[in-house]
Amino acid sequence: MVVGKQIYKRPLLLMLVAFIVASVAVSCGSNPEIDRQLTKAEEIMEQHPDSAYMLLNGIDKETLSTKKEKARYALLMSMALDKNYIDTTTFDVLQPAIDYYLDNGTPDEKLRTYYYQGRIFDNRQDKDNALSTFAKALDNTVGVRDSLCIARALVAQAGLYNDFYDFEAYTRNHLRAAKIYKKYSYDYYELDCLLNALNGANLLNDKSLADSILSLCNTFNNLDKNQQQSLNKYKLLYAARHGSKKVLAEILSKQPPGTNNSPNLRLILALAYHRFGNNEKAKNYLDSVFESGEKFDTLRYLSISVTVLRDLKDFEGALSSYWDFSHRQDAINSAKFEQKSKSIEEKHELELKAQEDERRRSQVVWGSIGIVMLLCIVILAYSLYVKKMKIEHTNDLLVQPSATAGIA
Repeated sequence: MVVGKQIYKRPLLLMLVAFIVASVAVSCGSNPEIDRQLTKAEEIMEQHPDSAYMLLNGIDKETLSTKKEKARYALLMSMALDKNYIDTTTFDVLQPAIDYYLDNGTPDEKLRTYYYQGRIFDNRQDKDNALSTFAKALDNTVGVRDSLCIARALVAQAGLYNDFYDFEAYTRNHLRAAKIYKKYSYDYYELDCLLNALNGANLLNDKSLADSILSLCNTFNNLDKNQQQSLNKYKLLYAARHGSKKVLAEILSKQPPGTNNSPNLRLILALAYHRFGNNEKAKNYLDSVFESGEKFDTLRYLSISVTVLRDLKDFEGALSSYWDFSHRQDAINSAKFEQKSKSIEEKHELELKAQEDERRRSQVVWGSIGIVMLLCIVILAYSLYVKKMKIEHTNDLLVQPSATAGIA
């Protein structure tokens, strides 16, 4: 009888051992207190990034045990640094997240990791790698819940497109980001994106698009000083390109005198006065930009100079500006082509990687199914074995009384 009871208890004993082993494995995998602090930091990150940074800074990194825990801390700390305007040019903080999440992370974790990796490249003035990294971020948005991170990646990428004079992509990105900010009622950021998109439409000389964006901008109230100045500047640029001379004269009459404006605004004023026919004043603005020593849009400066100098009969100066403009434009087109070629190659590499990842996932799935089937077979065989032993034990019990009766 004792042997039989031991046989029946074995499956229960095995299940109990398995449960204990699994519990120990889970408890050893992470620190509940660290997880609680990381979760708290993530929850307050958007509204109170300074508090999130202080909370993360108080965590002893030596207590981070698993790769997943280190990756989570690294990503959250990178987010906190960025949101507190602490720019970094090294990957020391983010590297654990790059090493773990790009292969093992959820869609949101991959997106955020790529985004902050791109931010670091941008801080390092490595614009090519920054642009391609933001592209990877935006290629990994399937299943993403953090729409605000998508919007930020679009805006960051748009800034780089502007540096590469790709104004179509610059405008498109800002319009996409504006829609996301509108969905979450982030009016300030939505208007910022629309203003940049309006600038892009003006640079593309797309009147229809500029009209639609301008109508959206005019629906906003309570603009701050910078936004109001930007809107006025882009309205002036719109009028200089598409408006009547009457409208242009009205806008210019409201413009404060002097040359204390930003270089780019003075370039717009030069274009406006040239359109109005006052080339002397236009040239004064161009000269003030050139002599200011401040950073300005060289290509825009040269394009305006060509027509202003031509109309002032300074043909030698106009030709010189034209040649300089042409050479710079050729260099920009070459850089844009090279960047697009690189993007195509990287996209192809991403597609190949996605296919390889899918193949590996299929192997894991089928492997898991095989293991489950094998376990089922083992359990079935063991159950049959136990059943057989039970029957044999019962038969032994039945035989023993018969044998005893025969002897008697």
